[in-house]
Amino acid sequence: MQKNKFFYLLSFLFLLSLDQISKYIIRTKSGFYICNENLAFGLKFNYFFIIIAFVFLIFFIYHLKLKIENFKVIPSISFLLILSGAIANIIDRLYFGCVIDFIDLKFWPVFNFADIYITIGIIAILIMTMNKEQ
Repeated sequence: MQKNKFFYLLSFLFLLSLDQISKYIIRTKSGFYICNENLAFGLKFNYFFIIIAFVFLIFFIYHLKLKIENFKVIPSISFLLILSGAIANIIDRLYFGCVIDFIDLKFWPVFNFADIYITIGIIAILIMTMNKEQ
């Protein structure tokens, strides 16, 4: 059990560090980044979303704890990805007043590693949910 918690803590710290270091390098070395004051897909940020974000964070922390205790690998990793991405973007928002986005595919809105973590985690949860319903 302790090995599982240690693994998830190290994974969380690694993902968070990867996101924050990449943003630091982009901000200081390349200069190409967008300070995104909005939420995903251009939704306007406001205090209502802060409350919703904290409720979701509490939900994800609780479920991650349950998944780790029951050692269900895929759900645990999915929740870990979502939590890591959410906290990484919250750090940006608290420190810079916006989220630093820098990956530009030209056909999709600009994003960052934290957004990738969240997207992969949500897709994995949706696939697991759809598979359970069948």
